[in-house]
Amino acid sequence: MQASRIAVAVLIAAACATGAGCGGGSRAAQGGRVVVATPKLPPADPEAVRDLEAALRVLRLGGPEAGARAEARLRSAVRRDPRLWEAWHDLGAVLFGRGDDRGAVDAFTRALSINPAHTPALLARAEARRRTGDLAGARADYEDVLRREPDSAAARARTASLLREAGKPDDALAVLRDALRLSGGSSPIYLELGLVYLAQGKDELAELVLSKAAALDPKNPSIVNALALVSMERHRDQEAFERFDRASALDPSFLDARFNVAAVLIDAGDYQRARTELEAVVAKRPDDLGASVALGVAYRGLGDHKKARAIWEDVVRAAPKQSGVRGDALFNIARLEMDFVMDEKTSAAALDRFLQESSANHPKRKEAEERRKELGQ
Repeated sequence: MQASRIAVAVLIAAACATGAGCGGGSRAAQGGRVVVATPKLPPADPEAVRDLEAALRVLRLGGPEAGARAEARLRSAVRRDPRLWEAWHDLGAVLFGRGDDRGAVDAFTRALSINPAHTPALLARAEARRRTGDLAGARADYEDVLRREPDSAAARARTASLLREAGKPDDALAVLRDALRLSGGSSPIYLELGLVYLAQGKDELAELVLSKAAALDPKNPSIVNALALVSMERHRDQEAFERFDRASALDPSFLDARFNVAAVLIDAGDYQRARTELEAVVAKRPDDLGASVALGVAYRGLGDHKKARAIWEDVVRAAPKQSGVRGDALFNIARLEMDFVMDEKTSAAALDRFLQESSANHPKRKEAEERRKELGQ
């Protein structure tokens, strides 16, 4: 289980322009920036615009079915007017929110094919691409954003985080140093710099840089959460838990801190407390399927195999096909059969299911293939 998860918010555009249409958009250089011109677009279909506005109202009001209802109205909008790029962009954001990353990539790509000047769609596509495992595509999108907005601290921080997660800390540091040179220090850059140092085992440097981030943005729960991770690495467990609690208190909707506490507790074998933390996360964020997968791990550790399997099967039903979280649930079901139930026949069937239904780049695929060979026919 990863020690940290960075929550990424995808902007849902609320502006409803008077038109949408196809057009390649032209590029020009201005002061070191690449400027992509917004194409002239014909008026949008009025019924499509009404669908788009209705979808945005649904999202603003929220509720358990808001995503599904908004998706239906957005799909109606793009059927009525396939050139309504705002609807494609918002559809991508909705799909990204429910974990359908490939669908999100397709929708953002449609938006950009119509209005290539819309940089938020480019940045959103980068986020969706990285979740599908298309790191090269994600990096290309980030770099395109930086050609347009060289002083974007957020884009440079996300580029660096991609490189850090890909095991390229030196490349990540180069990106962050460019950011410091071009636009000076900022909390997003210091936050990511601290996480890079933490990944390199440079705990003192990480704490120093994260303290600078906290001084600039003292109420940012992501920074406090990162400082808690440093405390864990430096074996200051009580301080770490206090910082995780403070991160949660700063923003009750920021549940990564509780998730990280649960991850630590699972690693320590304290499944009872981990279950308590994860149940709180799932109660507040029922669509967080990753937290549900972890909750199943806690129940498995408590010996409640029936409950663990039921949670993972619920994730399999709810998650988009080929999504990473669905693969995680399928692998955990297989591992339950292999290492806990220890039934060779059901283990083989569960591994076959994982191999057939998970994405080709799932991190557990190689292990599953090796274990399936051990079982034979």
